Amino acid sequence: MRLHRLEIEGFGPFRSRQSVDFDAFADDGIFLIAGRTGAGKSSILDAVCFALYGSVPRYEGGEKRLRSDHCEPDDLSEVVVEFSTTSGRYRVTRSPEYMRPAKRGGGLTKQASGVQLEVLEPSDFDQGTWVTLAAKEKRVADELDEILQLSREQFLQVILLAQNRFARFLLADSKERQGLLRRLFGTERFEDVQARFDDRRRASENALAGVFATVGARLGEAERVATAAELWGESDSATDPASTEERITALRAALTRAEYRVERRGAERDDAEKSLSIADAALTAARDDAKAQQERDRARAALTSLESAQPEIDAARLALQRAR
Repeated sequence: MRLHRLEIEGFGPFRSRQSVDFDAFADDGIFLIAGRTGAGKSSILDAVCFALYGSVPRYEGGEKRLRSDHCEPDDLSEVVVEFSTTSGRYRVTRSPEYMRPAKRGGGLTKQASGVQLEVLEPSDFDQGTWVTLAAKEKRVADELDEILQLSREQFLQVILLAQNRFARFLLADSKERQGLLRRLFGTERFEDVQARFDDRRRASENALAGVFATVGARLGEAERVATAAELWGESDSATDPASTEERITALRAALTRAEYRVERRGAERDDAEKSLSIADAALTAARDDAKAQQERDRARAALTSLESAQPEIDAARLALQRAR
């Protein structure tokens, strides 16, 4: 938001119309409002706040004190402020409620407060034309809220730090400051990015928790196998160590012992197979010997039988010779 022009009439200490051209100080970047006490320095800031929000921080009780005490009954009281934002250039004209002479019957009557919001429509032929956007309190307030993107309290804390209000901004809690700075600097997009990163972080944490649960289950199963196989060393523990890394280290040691046992069992198996081969060969030789012995025994028995029948054989041969 940038202020361009302020006109004050019948407001605060200013009876006659006073104009402040802020654009005249634009090249300086910074300027000072100076004057004696009661000269109306704060009233300039009050006028800006009144034009935009219909009230001022110093007069929280209402608008009745805003009309200049120097005004004659017929004098006008109003404030006009021109400002611009990224959406365009605007002009607000606002007057407070005050008493004025009645047009009929004499005496005084109440002059209702009024407000008008205009926007400068650009033109190719001149500096533009002021077009009315709203002329009712509620409608003007809604339009200005959309244009300024700041509530009255936020405006008083950031744009116009009135007397005794700077400390309130410094002492505001973090939630209040966050809401104020969010609207002032438009940090919603960064918060959206942060929210997306938070969602991704939570999703990653959930996925990681699932992985840890799976790892824990696998480690528990491996530890039960190691316990059943009596693979723990004297320095190891079958119970849960302090960390996953320690559990993995203990299981690696158990795996080394298991591999050693497998290697040793393999060597024992090879030796057993060699012994079995020797035993098989010995058994085969023994069987061959037994078979040879059986054949020898049968031959001996046959020989003995023949020897015992020798006399009969000799007698038969003799009889055969005689018969010839």
